[in-house]
Amino acid sequence: MTFKLISALVALSASSLFAAPVAVRTLDPIEVASPIEKIFIPEGFDDNDNIEVVLHGNFPNTCYTVGRASATVDNENHEIVVKATAYKYPGKLCLQSITPFIQTVTLGLLNEGNYTVRMADKQNLQKEMLVSKRKTESADDYLYATVENAGLQIDADSGKQAVKLSGHFPYFFVGCMVLRDVKVKTAPSDVLVVQPIAEIVDNEECQNQPADRSFEYTAGLTEAFRGEGLLHVRTLDGNSINRYINVDRNGLH
Repeated sequence: MTFKLISALVALSASSLFAAPVAVRTLDPIEVASPIEKIFIPEGFDDNDNIEVVLHGNFPNTCYTVGRASATVDNENHEIVVKATAYKYPGKLCLQSITPFIQTVTLGLLNEGNYTVRMADKQNLQKEMLVSKRKTESADDYLYATVENAGLQIDADSGKQAVKLSGHFPYFFVGCMVLRDVKVKTAPSDVLVVQPIAEIVDNEECQNQPADRSFEYTAGLTEAFRGEGLLHVRTLDGNSINRYINVDRNGLH
């Protein structure tokens, strides 16, 4: 085999070796800044709550998915800087579609006080958040039900709005959990805060529960919600269920 032929084969092998990974990398998702437009901050957090803020935006097409979200807390200056990313898939066929999304950012426990929450890449996008002093040593003011799903419903005829909750109560060796009340309030104006208040009992109510301990509950709203907002439902495990809602004169979108 001549020297020229050997050199050609070596060059071809090297070219193939370095070209293959490039083709794979072009199909990998690219992490980009998430197009955040609003910050939702539910009211009612205390200094012993697992505090959350929720980010909202719109993807321009179907090639985007929700990425990572994080926060840096400056306790001395009471400032919270939030970062959020999205994954863009360059190898997919992108359908033009405005797709709303939310990203929940868990802040953990914070000291009592007023905080400024802002996006790292958007200095003009910020909200104020109040963390109150705890009223009880328990994790929450109430015992919350184990809600697994939540949504806003609008009656087609009357236009009345209601929050529908569903889930499964936990198993107890003695007694059972029942849902006693659901408090719904708009706090602030773009957030519906839902508190599903539960109680542990040991009576005939336990016998009337389904074998799988499933439940559904519908709570009517005294005042109609309008515009873009967040449905924020507290749950037993200290987390919450967050749903983006958009209501105009034509109904829920």
